[in-house]
Amino acid sequence: MASFFDRFAAEIRGLHIKRVIAPAFDAGWYLSHYTDVAQAGVDPLTHYIRYGAQEGRNPRSDFDGVSYLEINPDVRAAGMNPFYHWIRFGRAEGRICGSVRDAAADGAGTGAVTPPVMDFSGIFTPLDRLPAPVLERLDLAALPDTVLGRGFPYGMRAGPVDFPIVLFRDDGGAVPVERVEQALAMTSGKVHVLGRDGCGRARRSALANDRVRVWPAEGETALDDLRALLKGLDAELAGFWEVSLSPALSAWTFLEAAMVRDPGLAHVGASLARPDGRLWRSGWRHRAGETTLAEIGRDLHFLDPFQFRLKPSVALDPVFGLARVAPLRAAASRARPTGAPDLVAALAGLVPLLAGDGQPVFATQGCAVVLSESEPAQPPQAAAPEDAGLPAHPGPVEAVVFVDSVPPMPDQDAGSVTASNFIDIFLERGAEVLFYSTTRRAWTDPYALALAARGVVCLTDPVVQGYDSACDRIAAAGYDRLTFLLTRVYAGGAFVERTRALFPRARLVFNTVDLHGLRELREAQRAGSAAREVSAHATFARERDIIQRCDSTILLSEAEIAVLSPTLGHADLRLIPMVNEFRPPRAGFAERTGLMFVGGFGHTPNIDAVDYIIDELWAPIRARAPDMVLKIVGPHFPDRLRARLPEGVEALGFVPDLGAALEEVRLTVAPLRYGAGIKGKIGTSLAHGVPCVATPLAAEGMGLVDGRDLLVADGPEAFADAVLRLHDDEVLWTRMSRAGYEFCEARYSRRAVAARLNALLDGVPA
Repeated sequence: MASFFDRFAAEIRGLHIKRVIAPAFDAGWYLSHYTDVAQAGVDPLTHYIRYGAQEGRNPRSDFDGVSYLEINPDVRAAGMNPFYHWIRFGRAEGRICGSVRDAAADGAGTGAVTPPVMDFSGIFTPLDRLPAPVLERLDLAALPDTVLGRGFPYGMRAGPVDFPIVLFRDDGGAVPVERVEQALAMTSGKVHVLGRDGCGRARRSALANDRVRVWPAEGETALDDLRALLKGLDAELAGFWEVSLSPALSAWTFLEAAMVRDPGLAHVGASLARPDGRLWRSGWRHRAGETTLAEIGRDLHFLDPFQFRLKPSVALDPVFGLARVAPLRAAASRARPTGAPDLVAALAGLVPLLAGDGQPVFATQGCAVVLSESEPAQPPQAAAPEDAGLPAHPGPVEAVVFVDSVPPMPDQDAGSVTASNFIDIFLERGAEVLFYSTTRRAWTDPYALALAARGVVCLTDPVVQGYDSACDRIAAAGYDRLTFLLTRVYAGGAFVERTRALFPRARLVFNTVDLHGLRELREAQRAGSAAREVSAHATFARERDIIQRCDSTILLSEAEIAVLSPTLGHADLRLIPMVNEFRPPRAGFAERTGLMFVGGFGHTPNIDAVDYIIDELWAPIRARAPDMVLKIVGPHFPDRLRARLPEGVEALGFVPDLGAALEEVRLTVAPLRYGAGIKGKIGTSLAHGVPCVATPLAAEGMGLVDGRDLLVADGPEAFADAVLRLHDDEVLWTRMSRAGYEFCEARYSRRAVAARLNALLDGVPA
């Protein structure tokens, strides 16, 4: 049974929580949403504090307590009222919460919860704030190295850290007991509380927990207090936490892993760097007038799952950081008293004495002192005000804004392979790459996360809400050279007028992917639909309009340039074909058998091609080769087609390793009857040393020579003849495998395309 003092303390605590949350609590919504409370006639705020929060009830429509505790495990482990924590700390720290759907809309009175939404200013997302299903799908260990740094190299682990945490407050106030409880939830080690005034509440907490030790600040200077504290720390590492800031648990685990596993650590934090190492941006959070590392460091309330590295800086701002205790203790013992007014200043004053120790000694969100043989640091000079300043134009000189319907999905289609390679080419030339998706806007999209891991700034909801908001971000970065890659007529093409109005000096490039109007026109003519022909002509007219509004246009094939040249010869039309991923063939002729069709079935020409195979091509092939097998590979295969598959034809759907699947077959087929651009299925096949039989339309515009690089055939009997001849003739197969591979390597390799793409960005002929 609780003692009188326990009940009295709980009552006082409840009154404090009530006073803090009352202005933000929606009593009317609470009573209308929880009718049992209204019928009981009790005060809604009192009910929420005493019972509702523990029962999973919510204080208002836009705050979901269950979601908040799930996203913020430190708050849950500390046993804190979620709404109280959000009002007192979380809102200022940028923590996120879910919203409660309207009961009538849901058909339920319990207040179903929507997925958590972002409510802070940051382009990337801390691991603590990713929903569990997203974390389960995200293989952090597999994130690749990036141009600016590493994806996630340290093997992060879940759960509390084991080093001690030092809590302090430099404004003279008391360390809140809630912070002590949070720290106890974040570490299995001890929690040290350092404060000159107001330690009473923390001391009472210490009486109830032997892991808490209170250090009254009784020295003449902050340096004296720091020396006394360091003598009492018996661990290798110790965290320092100025309690006006609340780091996520992932911040502590990242810093610990970085200190232990990366002896060349230069910087950790939610920041990006210029190529010369200067700080550029910290999660979009810096504002006018906040130009110092110290100010930005205080504004960083999260660490990203995608971290970057900076050069050493003397502008150390250890409001939150992890220290190596022994060298810090030695430096403090040698330091001369400076009269530093607070602990942050005392810690920063140790920087010159830490030089030369040969290992990372203090890592913070704002910056880190780096001392290693692999990246030696010059002895820091006394810091001047301008040392910590950001450059007047802090962003990289050049940026490319890639606007498309969806993020590249290179495991799904050949067009995404090209888009992904375009992005790598932009990054390799030192440009900042920003990506805006017109349809897949969620920050949790796995393909957007994969882009962010490569150093791409993903302009996603809800931080960037709509194209105008994205443009505001882009304009604020102050790029000297800016290129917009407006991709597809229906996606990036829709923003050409708006982009030109907002960025009159930017270079606008229309990336057609293929001429949609030409493809739609051929489809309409094949279907005999006059209405669809009219629609196709309208699409084609819009494409021609966009071409004239843009500075340059990317076309994939020579055939498309021939179509446009008579009327748009004055426009800057650039032939920049698809990029293929190359894998020299390992299996020989005798180790392979059968055919393959490759294509994504969100693309209607591929559906029509399979109809053509089923209805007209497969019977003459199978009549002459009864054991022949055709494998159909590609995502989103329609059930309608699956039900019609004849004997010997198998639909595999999406395969994770297309290269391995191509190693098993002798050739691919591309019996397309309409389309435009160049066909990724042909390039992919030849780039893996697998010959192809194609219709004339499928092979158009690629520069391939019939009989040398591939076989071209039209009509069922001619197509069957070509397939069987290439499948059974080892000499022909070997010659064509080599010729097709060499042709693609010369024309469709990333090296070849990079030269054309860089010439485009530089505004010079290819």
